[in-house]
Amino acid sequence: MIAKALLRNGFIEHPSHHKQYTYYTLAGKKTKINTYISHGNKDYGDYLLKEVARQIKLTKKDLLRFIDGDMTREEYEGILRIKGIIE
Repeated sequence: MIAKALLRNGFIEHPSHHKQYTYYTLAGKKTKINTYISHGNKDYGDYLLKEVARQIKLTKKDLLRFIDGDMTREEYEGILRIKGIIE
């Protein structure tokens, strides 16, 4: 579910042997925002959810909205702009 949410919101999958790497793109350009999702792990506990949230610059609460589809890509970009992460 996390991978689908990432792809739906502008991340690109870069498969590898152990993990898939996903990078956020803005206007077709890579940014420094990235996260690593394990291929085999379908259930993420609290610790891993917090790590993914930290990596993509969201709170855990916002990450859950992001995963559930309750956050649009535009809203995500707005959060990143407010935090000064993207222009």
